[in-house]
Amino acid sequence: MNFDSHEVLKTPLLTELNELVQTKFREREAKYFDNVEMPLENLQDLFERGLLTTTVSRKHGGLGSNVLSDEDPATFYQSIRTVARVSPGTAHCMQVQNHVAWAIDEIGTDEQRKLFIEPMMKEMKLSSFVGSEANRKHMYVLRTTAKKVDGGYIVNGNKNYATNGFDRGLAVIFATIEGETDYFKSHLMVIVEPGMKGVSQNDNWYRPTGMRSCPSPEIYLDNVMIDQNHVLGEPGAYPAGRWQGRFHLGFAANYLGMLEGMYMWVKDGLVKRGRGKDAFAQLRIGEISTALYGAQVAFENAIDTWRSKDIQRAELASMRAKAICAHAALQSRDQLIMLSGSTALFDEFPLGRMLRDLDTHILHVGHDRTAQIIGASELGEVFDSTLQR
Repeated sequence: MNFDSHEVLKTPLLTELNELVQTKFREREAKYFDNVEMPLENLQDLFERGLLTTTVSRKHGGLGSNVLSDEDPATFYQSIRTVARVSPGTAHCMQVQNHVAWAIDEIGTDEQRKLFIEPMMKEMKLSSFVGSEANRKHMYVLRTTAKKVDGGYIVNGNKNYATNGFDRGLAVIFATIEGETDYFKSHLMVIVEPGMKGVSQNDNWYRPTGMRSCPSPEIYLDNVMIDQNHVLGEPGAYPAGRWQGRFHLGFAANYLGMLEGMYMWVKDGLVKRGRGKDAFAQLRIGEISTALYGAQVAFENAIDTWRSKDIQRAELASMRAKAICAHAALQSRDQLIMLSGSTALFDEFPLGRMLRDLDTHILHVGHDRTAQIIGASELGEVFDSTLQR
């Protein structure tokens, strides 16, 4: 199928998804947010449409949409954007589950695809991709350790921000192999599942101000025996495959969707209250609309840039798009509040939740690091566009 990234929004799948998001997802969001609750009904709706395995190749039962796809690099990212207009938390759960499925599908063995991917096609599974931990030494050098033993590894460590957890599916855990110093030899991905001895999850740790509907617990690993079927790829497969660089656009999609959702809600409210003729409202809406347009263009251009197969260029375009979408949202947030008034921040309305989601989730951008990497590339200096979440 040959189409540009914007046209994907007009396909039956995305048109139906938008309707679902604006109705059922909107009705459920306050409950999920207030209770720090996994949005299971939303995720079931996404599963039934194949959107929790969007990134898996078509030959293995997925929709075959990811940035490396020749046929469809856009459906996955436009789906995240669409869901984030109402439920950024659901969008992030969807994003992480798809990242796990994509990695196992591409890196895993036939046996691992049978063990882990095939069940994802039959019932809703929620999986976590967990590099984050307290006081890690480097993105690819972890305090969580893997000791080589006969038949596999013994893994010890504590991970955090494990979006989706592992109790409804699995978690891909990052660890450092003991005795190795080069992260291309020491970085290891292991798969943990419910019932494995020594693995536990702390659901009470995650109590943020925003992004409350994507529970992201801690995972503890105490002398966990990992057999070869639960080792994903060779040591160093994640940095060598430049996987971190593939994930920038998922975050950009969420930031863009959040801004669109807030903008549409405030704009519709102004029209309904008869403020369309107010010159100051026109000015502020014009400013926000212009910032939003720039973010939309940068986002869709970045998706299309991956078609060039110039990975370095595509990674940098994705980082720029992520930063542009984040800055546009931050630039617009105060204007949106002033346009809507204080009553719009009451709990019965979505704007306050969305603003808290934005403030929490946008910290993933790493503004200074993103700008520094892009600046290094512009100045002809050494840089690595995968060393930034």
